[in-house]
Amino acid sequence: MRSLQTYSADHRFLVEQVSQAAGLVDPVVVDLDEFYEPVLRHAKKKALIPIDGVLVRDWDPDNRRIYPGIQLGSRLYDLDGIRFARVRFAYDNHQNGWGFDFIVVERKNYSRLYKVALTSRRDSEPPSQAPVMKKDQMDLLWQNTIGYLDRSNLRRIKEYGGRAKRGVLLMGPPGNGKTSACRYIWQECRRRRWEWRLVTPDSYRQARSSDSIEELFSVDRRGIVFFDDMDIALRDRDTVHETEDQAVFLSALDGISVNEGVVFVFTTNCSLDLIDRAFKRPGRIDLVLHFDAPTAELRRELLERWHPDIRNALDINKAVSSTDGLSFAEVEELKNLLIMHFMDKNEWNWDWAIRQLDINRHDLASTNKRKRHVGFGAIDAHSKEEIPFNGH
Repeated sequence: MRSLQTYSADHRFLVEQVSQAAGLVDPVVVDLDEFYEPVLRHAKKKALIPIDGVLVRDWDPDNRRIYPGIQLGSRLYDLDGIRFARVRFAYDNHQNGWGFDFIVVERKNYSRLYKVALTSRRDSEPPSQAPVMKKDQMDLLWQNTIGYLDRSNLRRIKEYGGRAKRGVLLMGPPGNGKTSACRYIWQECRRRRWEWRLVTPDSYRQARSSDSIEELFSVDRRGIVFFDDMDIALRDRDTVHETEDQAVFLSALDGISVNEGVVFVFTTNCSLDLIDRAFKRPGRIDLVLHFDAPTAELRRELLERWHPDIRNALDINKAVSSTDGLSFAEVEELKNLLIMHFMDKNEWNWDWAIRQLDINRHDLASTNKRKRHVGFGAIDAHSKEEIPFNGH
């Protein structure tokens, strides 16, 4: 036989042998890929099954919780009442190993195994740490993004004739938590395996040039679309020169067709009165969250998250007081300065870090004529053209 026929025949032989021995009717073969570890971690190990009379055990002590404990053979598992077998019989190093290393499950349980695998993978990932925010603000952000997209909530919204989309605008001076809030929601979205998309000014311009704007606004299932610093499309047409971007943006925003639900999260540095009225109407922007300079309470919460060695070396009350008026980003830069000084002098020196931050801020203000563009790129303050940005 040709090598392909031999390979296929060997694979079929393994499936038939294991299915018969395990009593799996109408078997389906699966490569678990990234689901492998969470599925095996949650499943219960059952009996070992020889293949063609061959069973080679493996005493490797590493990863015993998820490793089947065999080099050649098969092992049964049970996950929430679903029986499946792990086959491991890679006897030929010159062949693709996935033909001899796979999962076998009954067809009737295939879909249920996939759903359980999704849950197992989500539960295996640690929850994201919530950003430092006021509790009422955090609750609003959650309710209008992750909570809104919850399947049971979406179903009830549709039953009562509500909109299957929501718009949230995060606004405020740079460095006060907009990006951290977006990152948290993005991580929670990924952890649930929902769709997500990030739209930057650069990707928006590219989509405009290729006439594919609506792709930026669409999701096939539930998901969140993040629009990072979209001032160019949101500015008030009564106070700034009207551009075609605004009309195109609003048309795409209203022309969306989704299956389950979508949330749009916008970030901007400009004040609310500079946002175009057409954009601010309900159905486009439903909630506005203001990110101002952190209060003493929030600065203390941020400092309490620092490494214990740093916290123990600081007078927290003094640190909170001396950071009055600083943004979250500037307080975090103080931490970086503390660490750099410690690596050089082997001491934690808060006063030095404060002085150095003042020097750095003064130097940047007096010599850097280019304004930092909050988000993922940098934009010249005059030309509005993207320029390279290295750093954070």
